[in-house]
Formats: sequence, C-alpha cells, structure tokens
Amino acid sequence: MTEQTLATIGTLLDATRTTGSYATRRTAPAADLELEVEGVGVLSWPVSPEQARQLCSVARPAHYGLREQTLLDTSVRDTWQVPRELVRIDEKCWGTALASILDDVRADLGLPADRTLSAELHSMLVYEKGQFFHRHQDSEKAEGMIGTLVVTLPSEFSGGELVVEHRGERVSDAGAPGELALVAFYADCDHEVLPVTAGYRITLTYNLIAAAGGSDTGGGEVGALAELVRAYFTTPVPMPKWRRGDGPEHQPPTRLVYLLEHQYSQRGIGWDQLKGVDAARAAALVAAAENSGYQPTLALAEVREANACDYLEDEEWMCGRRRRWELVENTWTLVEENWESIDGEEDYYGADFDHGNDRPADHPEYLAEVVLGDSYGPTITLKWWMDRAGATTTSEGQYVHDDELCPGTTGSPLEPFGYRLTGYMGNEGNTVDRWYRRAAIVVHSAATSASR
Repeated sequence: MTEQTLATIGTLLDATRTTGSYATRRTAPAADLELEVEGVGVLSWPVSPEQARQLCSVARPAHYGLREQTLLDTSVRDTWQVPRELVRIDEKCWGTALASILDDVRADLGLPADRTLSAELHSMLVYEKGQFFHRHQDSEKAEGMIGTLVVTLPSEFSGGELVVEHRGERVSDAGAPGELALVAFYADCDHEVLPVTAGYRITLTYNLIAAAGGSDTGGGEVGALAELVRAYFTTPVPMPKWRRGDGPEHQPPTRLVYLLEHQYSQRGIGWDQLKGVDAARAAALVAAAENSGYQPTLALAEVREANACDYLEDEEWMCGRRRRWELVENTWTLVEENWESIDGEEDYYGADFDHGNDRPADHPEYLAEVVLGDSYGPTITLKWWMDRAGATTTSEGQYVHDDELCPGTTGSPLEPFGYRLTGYMGNEGNTVDRWYRRAAIVVHSAATSASR
C-alpha cells in the first residue's frame, strides 16, 4: 500500500507543470535606457564604432568567477569590462521599464505569482572582433540570486551570439537592431558568447534576485496530495531489523523524499530561490504536508551512481588503484588516490597512463564518454537542510532508503561533480562511480527531526 502511495505522490508531483522555461527573450525600446560612461559620455543608439572604441579604452580585461575565485584567462573569457563606478544609468526611466519587464520575465521563467524579481547590475561588457566567453555556468554572486539577465545594447556587430542551453534545449540571441535585446536564464544553464566576427557587442549583465511576495497554496492538487501524504505516514509497513531496532516489525514510515529537477549550490538554494517547475512542485508538496500535520524541509542531496566499466581493465597501472576526481573551482582535480598491491604485484603507475594533452587516461573528460556496464543502483545521502523558518542544519550525510523515495524523480540529466575509477581489486573493481548534487523536498513526521 505505501509503495503504491509513494508512486502516486510522485506521479502527481511529476505531472505538475508550469508554462515557463529555463530562458526567455524580450525586447524593449532603446529610449527607455539613458546610459552615461565617465570618459565617454552619454551613449547614442545605436552605439557608434567610435564610442565603442572609447568604451574599450576605459575598460579592463574581464575576469571570470569560479566559485570563490576570480580569475583572468583570455583562453576562457576574452572581453572588456567597464568598471561599474564609471557607469551611470538614469534609473527614473529605466527603473520603471525594467520593473515591468521583470514581471514578464518572472512569468516566462515559470516562477509563481507570489514571487518577485529584482535586477542588480553586475557588469558592463564590450566584445570586439575575435572576443568571446566559453561555455560556463554562472555562480550565485548575490544572496537570493537565481539567474542572469543580459541586456544587449543596440550596435552594429556580427557573430557574438549568446547561446543558452539546458537539458538538450537551446536559445540563442544576436541582439535586436535598434532595440534593447534582453535574455534571462537560470543560473544552472550552460551558456556561452560566440566569437564576434565584426563590430562591437555591448551588454549590461544583471543578477536576478528572487524574493517571496505573498503566499501560494500550490494549486488544486493539494487536497489529493494531502490525503496521500497522510496515508503514507499512517500505514505500517514491514521494517528490517537493522532499521527498526527494538521496535515492532511493522512501523509507519518517518520520511518521504522527493528530488527536484534544477541544480543548486548551497549558497544558491532557499525556499524563495527554487526555479521554475521546482517552485510549483515544492509549493504543492509543502502545502500538502503542512495541511496533513507533517514537517517539510528543503535539502541538498548527493546521488552516487555506480556502473561496471572495462574501460581501463587491461591497464596494469590501474590494478589495485582507486582515483577520485572532483570539480574544484570548475576545474577537474584529482582529490584522492589509493593503491594496494594485488598478489604482491608492483605499482606500474608511470608515463604510459595518459592520452596526451597532459591528461591521465582516467580524466573525467574521457570517463564521460565511455560505455558503462551494469548499474549497481544509485545511493542518495542528505547533507544539508533548511526548515520553513530558514534555519539550516548540516551533517555527514543520511542515507535515503528506496522505500522513502518517490519514484520517477531520479532520472533528470545533470552534470556530475565527481568521478571515481576503481581498477581490478582482486574480488571487485573495474567500476566507475559518478556523483551528482540534487535538491529535495523532505517530509518527515513531527516526532522525527530533519537531521535524523
């Protein structure tokens, strides 16, 4: 009964949709924006090549952020950034126009009506011929940030398209002649600026900040969900000895876990920062849980998927060896390596281990392409929680049991943050483990704390 109840809860939540998308495009009259740059003057529309060259003369090479670091590498990002202290915007006119645009953007991104969006100026950029910004994701640069707004100013240029991708879908923008071209997208979207082939591409970039505006009950499905949640938590089920301890053989469940779709960092997650369909599904489940007398929390989970893999089974240097890679500051870094002798054999690790380009054969860029064998099933651990009041808790990790997880919510294609290749270990090995970060809504009984 409880297994079927969980499946029905998962089906109802998965069916919850919004009309929004991961990215949206808008245009606005150029006359809505009056922009002055110290040392250049008030910009004309379209920006002339002469003014564009003047902007470059007062700008500096743009850095890019990797989590807590700020780096300068023109092989990754090659563009000019005008210091913000030189930029002056007439907010009286632009502020009114932008507020209206942001309300449209909120709806376009599928955020609920009780959410408000604001925009915080981050930078002014100038791309001249040959300049670009490689594929990347934006880090959350401000509290409450959920995405980015790019405003392309009217100017003559070719190339330089902004390309935004998310789960196989793609949006591109090359500006709007004579108008302001606006593109807004969530922070977990991959995006890039292709090389400018002629002229100057000039943009303003804003951090999109989300905040709660009122209340949202989560829609008409709440009543049905509430009944299912109540049935799930009040139906005793067989409990294995190692989980029930000295308790009875049949016990009601104490926790329900529903994984969300978008990717979030610890800094970039909160009840008001849930994106698109996540916000709608969370609102429904939270309302159902609270209506039934149970406690919802927001959580971050790590999902580990393990597969058989014969990719390097013939490589002697991998015998007895485990190597784990993780994304550190957006760069794949070897963070752990262990080796033990198998039947007294020596360590063959040496110069023949790489594929060229100074990358080892087990580098994640190669592992992402290999054919995987049998799956040993995902394991999920919860490591961080936020209650409805915004208080947070961390732990070393709690294992999520299969009978606590709503089915159908683990198949979203996300990018791994960690890989581990295990070579032949005698009785085991030749496996690849991949780690993903997921957000989740966790509902638990009043007698069970979120950190148990």
